[in-house]
Amino acid sequence: MTVNPLTQILNEIGNELTAQILHGKDAEKVDGKKLSQQSKTLNEIILTSEISKENKSMLHKFSLTLQEGISVKSMRYEKQDLERIIANLDN
Repeated sequence: MTVNPLTQILNEIGNELTAQILHGKDAEKVDGKKLSQQSKTLNEIILTSEISKENKSMLHKFSLTLQEGISVKSMRYEKQDLERIIANLDN
């Protein structure tokens, strides 16, 4: 079974968000380097993906939030956003 690159990177981002949330419960700031790199990969995939302009815009906005200074609290929101994005893409 071939995995869609968009689905793959979204799953990787979801896994990283989950890991950072679990490991960073007591920390104010977390290490967002991996999320930032995944965000760049997501942007590259968005450019070549055959999804609607609306979905591309939604993914791009999500990607930008991953590049900002991120805390555990904001990661929880990002994880919820990611779940909504995946649901929208599945429809």
